[in-house]
Amino acid sequence: MSLPPTIQIKDLNHSFGKGNLKIPVLNEINLEIPAGEITILTGPSGSGKTTLLTLIGALRSMQTGSLKVLDRELLAAKQSQLVETRSQIGYVFQAHNLLKSLTAWENVAMPLKLHPQVKDRQNRAINVLTAVGLADRTHHTLTVFLAVRNSG
Repeated sequence: MSLPPTIQIKDLNHSFGKGNLKIPVLNEINLEIPAGEITILTGPSGSGKTTLLTLIGALRSMQTGSLKVLDRELLAAKQSQLVETRSQIGYVFQAHNLLKSLTAWENVAMPLKLHPQVKDRQNRAINVLTAVGLADRTHHTLTVFLAVRNSG
């Protein structure tokens, strides 16, 4: 028996504004992301990447279509259902969303504080950083990390 897709999107549409000022941002989006798949979302500024991610992350209300995350439909979901969905997922954000005073592993481990049952947050975070090629930066603060990255 196969698992349902982690993310399943059908005929998703999203717009900003109303009436004559309505601007469509996402049109008829269809996407399935299986469990365990790594997906990279790219596109020019203003193409809807952040809008799509905030919808998938249950941070923005759905308008039309179907969006299932972890087999939970987000269209017309109650606030409590959205909170539950958010507690089960995570994002790797760009640097501006990281805390400069924390080390790389502390930034990665931060969401795990929402799950007190998770033990050994430091080793889990270091393993994730190692998997993405940042093993040598685990104990750097964001300031040091950016200085090293920008120097060469």
